[in-house]
Amino acid sequence: MTENRDDDAMDGTTLHDEQTAQLATAYAVAHYFVTIGHREWLFGVGQLADDIERELGAEHYLFITAWNPAPSAATVAQNMAADEHLQARIRDGGFRHCSSLGSNAQGGAVEYGWVVLDVPVETGDAWAREFGQAATLYWKRGEPVRLRMLWPRPPGVADEPYTDWAG
Repeated sequence: MTENRDDDAMDGTTLHDEQTAQLATAYAVAHYFVTIGHREWLFGVGQLADDIERELGAEHYLFITAWNPAPSAATVAQNMAADEHLQARIRDGGFRHCSSLGSNAQGGAVEYGWVVLDVPVETGDAWAREFGQAATLYWKRGEPVRLRMLWPRPPGVADEPYTDWAG
């Protein structure tokens, strides 16, 4: 078999790197909502979340989901079961939390989740890994919302001001 430049594209690492970079970009431009009382508040990566912070009064905020849509294509029942398990983790830790969701910039690809208050970043990372998540959002009061990618930054992916690579 002759070699050509496409051979390394067949390598799973290269494909994974491309998908990781695409996911990071998609998460960074996605729309996130949290329900507080009877209102929904919009927030996003790189933005201040003053209204949410004023309503909830925490020092640290974590957006996390246990949903795994495509490419892993978990069923709705599997996603709901994972969400129940995540909620148990949050309750067992004694953390306050609010219902939330994330969607792509077009309003599709919805993933239901939680904004958890004052959870340590290490705990958030452990939960995200337990539930097979590529990323969470995490921020401190008064600072912009940050994307926290749980995989290593792929080679050639530029440093983004509001993305942390924790992998």
